[in-house]
Amino acid sequence: MIPGLGVAFSIISFFIGHFSYPRVHNLKVYVIGYLMGVSSLGYFVLFRPPFYIPLPSAPYGYVPALYMLIAANLFVVLLVPSYVKYRTAKHVALALLPVECVILLVLRFSPASYIWTNALTFSHRPWPACLSGALFLMIALLLSVWRVKDEFYLGGILTGVAFLYAAAWISRFFFTPPNPMETLLFAAAPLYLEAGILVHWFARMEHRIAYDPLLHIYNRDYCGKIISEQSKLNLTAPLAVAMVDIDHFKSVNDTHGHQAGDQVLYSVAQTICKEALPAGVVCRYGGEELVVFFPQKTIAQATPIVENIRRAVEKTKTKTGKKSLAVTVSCGVSCREDSAQSIIDVIHAADKALYKAKESGRNQVKSGKTAIVARKR
Repeated sequence: MIPGLGVAFSIISFFIGHFSYPRVHNLKVYVIGYLMGVSSLGYFVLFRPPFYIPLPSAPYGYVPALYMLIAANLFVVLLVPSYVKYRTAKHVALALLPVECVILLVLRFSPASYIWTNALTFSHRPWPACLSGALFLMIALLLSVWRVKDEFYLGGILTGVAFLYAAAWISRFFFTPPNPMETLLFAAAPLYLEAGILVHWFARMEHRIAYDPLLHIYNRDYCGKIISEQSKLNLTAPLAVAMVDIDHFKSVNDTHGHQAGDQVLYSVAQTICKEALPAGVVCRYGGEELVVFFPQKTIAQATPIVENIRRAVEKTKTKTGKKSLAVTVSCGVSCREDSAQSIIDVIHAADKALYKAKESGRNQVKSGKTAIVARKR
């Protein structure tokens, strides 16, 4: 029964990788679905089929060679870029697929092709053999955590797959053939991969809903969730809020064009993120106006951070064609000091402080006090 499930999960991995790209636009997901689906079929069809196939018995070296191929697949996935044009992604995936199939067939039917695994895996010495094969997979595991940690759980997905195959390798030295644990883990790996890719899908969809595609920060909708206190942020008092507006941004658009304006806006947003994180959460409020929420920060604590933001933006040069543009920002800061104060009232107080900064000559930070709401008895 388990080999049959393994075949089914392997085929599903292949198709879920194929159909994921138009949804998540990540070449790594595309490639791992293809390669892991095919390599798993190499185990269940060519080594331990769920039904009778008139094939000669696979020599001992085939499965160690298959493990090395799986480890190589993981390294390939880590090395390919995440985001490329669709045509490039399609060509890369379709090029890797026949290569993978040819390698599997050569390993299965040409014993000379995997003699090298005897030396590489120390097959004549059980414990070094047990550790050496797992070592390649654990290296892939560590690289997954390092290189893909911020791509919507993809690093964790690759880590889990590498761990399952490493455990399957080690099980070969505790069970005599046929090894039920190895078969179970080989069936579990593509299933884990499929579940992980679905989690990746949902994380990306949530990201698209909450993020501004131009500025790569939280968008107005997510800002609305914070204002209505529907987000996961700790919005209890104290909560400092900073409003940031680009000075003379209209003249940038009028003089250099809207494309240059978009580049400046993106550059400013990313600069604000670098200075505000991890203390603050940056959202687009509207037009060129951005808002930064500082959970558990007072005005006294948030103002130096906002001042650093102002200075950093002033030093930032944005390349637009052959020119480099520099802009400044004006900032207003206010704070929720009492739970009776609404977040929108804090934003309005910060906005008033922002306009004071503009009236005072721009390129500066002003603070304002949020009105205290009388509690009902």
